Amino acid sequence: MAPKDTFALSPVQIAERALPSVVLIQVSQGFGTGFVAARGGRIATNLHVIAGAQAATVVLADGRQFGEVEILAVDEDQDLALLRIPELELPALPLGTSATVRPGEHVIAIGNPLGLGHTVSDGLVSAVREVTPAISLLQISTPLAPGSSGGPLLNDHGEVIGISRLVQARGQNLNFAVPVDALKPLLDVSQGTPLHEWSWGTRIERQVPHHDTGVLEDCTPDDLALIVERIEHAISIGAPLYNDGKPEACFRIYQATALDLERTLVGCAGVKEALLAGVRRCEQLAGEDEKAWAMRDTFDGLLEVVERHVEAVRGRESTSRLPRVPTRAVPYHALSLLDGCSPQSVHRVANAIADAIAVGAPLYNDGHFEACYRIYEGAVLDLERKLAGCEGPRRALAEGLAEAERRSSYSDKAWALRDAFDGLLDVIGRLPSTKN
Repeated sequence: MAPKDTFALSPVQIAERALPSVVLIQVSQGFGTGFVAARGGRIATNLHVIAGAQAATVVLADGRQFGEVEILAVDEDQDLALLRIPELELPALPLGTSATVRPGEHVIAIGNPLGLGHTVSDGLVSAVREVTPAISLLQISTPLAPGSSGGPLLNDHGEVIGISRLVQARGQNLNFAVPVDALKPLLDVSQGTPLHEWSWGTRIERQVPHHDTGVLEDCTPDDLALIVERIEHAISIGAPLYNDGKPEACFRIYQATALDLERTLVGCAGVKEALLAGVRRCEQLAGEDEKAWAMRDTFDGLLEVVERHVEAVRGRESTSRLPRVPTRAVPYHALSLLDGCSPQSVHRVANAIADAIAVGAPLYNDGHFEACYRIYEGAVLDLERKLAGCEGPRRALAEGLAEAERRSSYSDKAWALRDAFDGLLDVIGRLPSTKN
């Protein structure tokens, strides 16, 4: 835990430090997030991310992939799992404590929504909810999307205080995190079991259908995105219920999702028939456990074929898919812009901008334009709060943000703030060395 006198970090600094330790977890049913929680390649995630899986791939931030995954421990009540991969030298995120978390605290969540790569979002702890006398959840305002489950929730010191978990109640998405103190007992386990040998407590034989990509013949990209989003969302809700001993509730969620998708999709005749085939199969089964797994088989088969289709399309597309860069409008500032700014303030501006670009630019180049913009926006807002007596840079940043808000696309918004950043870096770079 960080000392009490440790200065709070900016969202950009937190993201930059944490991202190398955040991983993507890929299983046949979709994607999830995890993070390195301790030395020795120990990775924490939600149990529902890997529940029922016989194989998994852990993708590191640097792109390396590991298919040799062990399970060290699980906590079904808390929806937690601790995994291990052969890469033993991974940097672990510092673990804080959830015992002292209070509503109103600022938090940062990092995840892999729909497997699209790291995204960073911030918010507040809305409440600490007691589920049972032994189980609590942190309700957060930070937005989470399917695929972000299992990611770290960090405080202003960059410490993990929770593990993100998406929940649905009364038809609404509620964003929660499992308190990190619930994870700590799992870290004492040293003996692992290969994932394919782990017993999931069911004797039901999986029958995941293998579809030819022709089943997606008349599906649009929007259709495919909807299919993945709805199925992964259903799994993120249903799997924890199943693990809590409520297979009927899990089945009902899966069945409702399948029927709703069948009604919603205009085209996608092959997908609609696959969904209805899964529903019809369930009608022939007696046990709720069997029905839940039958629908899960249906979902896993569709997610797998969509994944193969997307990979094939990516292989055919040009690697250059970035939008046209708008006409740059980098402002030229006179040195007087920095009048009233202390050397420490100037240094803070330069470092914050450099940090934001270091995190945001790679996201932009990977096609995650909104994530890049949000990183830049967060840096601007953070600097505006912290720059006292340094009105010139504050004004320049505010003008850049106003220009970004006038633009319609996130790629153009990101470039508007990049222009503001580059203008400030230019004027700082022209300072006489005696003022640095």
